[in-house]
This record gives sequence, structure tokens and C-alpha cells, in this order.
Amino acid sequence: MAARPTHVAGLVAAALMLISCGGGVTTAGDARPASGPAATVPESSPAPTALTDAQSPGGALSESPVAADLEPATLRVIQVPVITKAPLYLGIEQGFFDEESLTIDAQGAQTGAAVTAAVVSGEAQIGSSAVVPQLLAVAQGLPLRAVAASGATAAPTDGEPNGNFVVLVGSDSDIETAEDLNGTTIAVNALQAAIELAVRAAADREGADSSTFEFVAIPFPEMSAALEAGRVDAVAVVEPFFQAAVEEGHRLVLVAYPYDLDSGLEFALGTFFTSAEYAEQNPDVIGRFIRAMRKANDYAQEHPDEARAIMPTFTRIAPEIAAEVSLPNFPADLPLQEVEAQAELMVRYGIADEPPDARTLLSVLEATP
Repeated sequence: MAARPTHVAGLVAAALMLISCGGGVTTAGDARPASGPAATVPESSPAPTALTDAQSPGGALSESPVAADLEPATLRVIQVPVITKAPLYLGIEQGFFDEESLTIDAQGAQTGAAVTAAVVSGEAQIGSSAVVPQLLAVAQGLPLRAVAASGATAAPTDGEPNGNFVVLVGSDSDIETAEDLNGTTIAVNALQAAIELAVRAAADREGADSSTFEFVAIPFPEMSAALEAGRVDAVAVVEPFFQAAVEEGHRLVLVAYPYDLDSGLEFALGTFFTSAEYAEQNPDVIGRFIRAMRKANDYAQEHPDEARAIMPTFTRIAPEIAAEVSLPNFPADLPLQEVEAQAELMVRYGIADEPPDARTLLSVLEATP
């Protein structure tokens, strides 16, 4: 028993080093929101009060037991509060966790590294971050297991980004197409992370040579100023920074959906995850969380206006900005094929030497009906 704290401390240290040295601290699912162009995430965000008698949406994927027959459990869920987390808070509001006798203690964090460290150490039972650092963590032996999807993007349609990253240039820029980005400097929020993968793959699909791009790490709220000052040629952003940048006069040149437009694949923005140890010791609790999150994701997908409306309650996105954001999809499940496709992009663009083991990351989720 005395050896366990040392083991846990080693895992926490590995998590912090791994994510800060290549997985990206703030990645696809971890873009920091704003109430206007330059606000930051609060250190913690209390969960909204759950409604105990809320009805579940139609088409639920599985029957859940009567709550009175379940042993109550509390789960601390730590995440960077961004738009992809809307289903979690809708699930609390709609009573989906109450139906499973689960109390959700939703806590905010500043970085994906802090989220992973909290889960590995046991400080939190559930975390949420982008897929790339989770795959890297699993490849390095960290015991992370996905338990729910946390947003995904589809191919752009009719000018709608559909939640994808977008590359913008200044209004007076000579850059008009993806090929014009060759040899340019592009701001991303984290190097060798999901946003870089998506930009490179989408640009290459459109005829560019992304090996000529120079990426520099700049926080989302500072990108517009960097573009206007000429420190970068283009910026890669997510909502709500996309809307703010367009209002400032910046121009869209690339929607960074990384796959063939007719592939039918979604680009997974993140997952909710737990530790392998917690999942093994508490399979019933984790199964109930998975059921509730499937309902919550379904509900958010079917009620986009409610997803937008709840965002200001757990982020600093102003209501008028939240009402206009382009939402990602909120899939109920996370197909192995889509995580494996992301793992292959990691190899193609030099983030990993070989595809990380997506099946291990998804083993708990895939085993839960």
C-alpha cells in the first residue's frame, strides 16, 4: 500500500510532461472561450442545478434503471469549460444524471494538462480534453479510458464551418486560397496538437503543401492582434473567436476539416475520460455516466438553441455571442474508426511514430451497451 502514492505521483508527473511537451495544452476541445474577443476561462465553474423530474429525449439508446434502485454516487468532472461541454451541463439541467442517481460536481480547469493530472491522481473521477493528447497519453502508458464523446466536426456545408477550425487572414491580405498559404506563418493555439493536424490535412487536400507552413503558438484571444500587427500571415481559430474575428474584418480562406469531404467521417474534438483503475473498480457507476452522457449528447444535438443558451452559464461567452456560434456535432458515441483516423493523421504529420492505440482508449466505452 505504501508504494501506491509514489506510483501515482509518477503518473501525474508523466501526464504533465507529456501534455506540455507535444500533446498540446489547449487543443481542439480545449479552446478557451470569451465574452467578447479577449476574456479567459474562470478557474472553476459550478454546475447548474439539476431538474429531478425532467423527461429524457426521444430515441434514448438504452433503458436506464429506476433511480431509486441505484446506489447514489458523486462524480467530480473536471474540464476546460468550452462549447463542446454544453451537453454535460444540459444533462445536469435535464435530469439525465439524476435518473442514474449520479450527482455531478462539475469543476473548471485552465489547461488540459491539469485535467489529465487530476484524473490520474484520483482528484477527479472524470476529465475531458482533446483526443490527440489522450492518444499520446495512452501510447506512453497512462491509464486513460474514454467514457463519452465531447463534440465532433463534420464536413463543411453551404459555407457553414460545422464546428471546424477555420483559417483567417486580414482583409487586405493577398492570400485567397489554401495554396496561397504555402510558405506562410500561421498562428495556432498549441503546437503539434489537433488544430495543427486539421489545418495541415485540410490544406493539403486543397492542393497546398503544408510542410512549408510555419506554425507559431499564440493564445486564441491574442490572435487577431497578432494578425493585425503582421506578426503572422494567418490565424487558425475556433468559436467563439471565429465570429469575433469576422466582425473585426478578417476573412475566411480555409475550413480545416481534415478528411475527404465525402468520407462521412467526423473529426472528434474530445472525449470525457476516466482512469482505467476507476473504471475497473466502479463499472456500474461508469456505465451509468455513459448512459447519461449519451442522452445528454443526443439532447444537445436535437436542441441546438438550448445548447447555445446554456453556454453562458459555464463559460464567459456572452449570450449574444453564444446565440450566433457555429456548433459542432454532439455525437452520442465515438466510433473507433474516427479515433483511428485521427491517430493516422498524427503519424502523417509527425506527432507520433506509429498510430497510437485507439482501441485501448475506447475499450470501456465500446464495452458499454
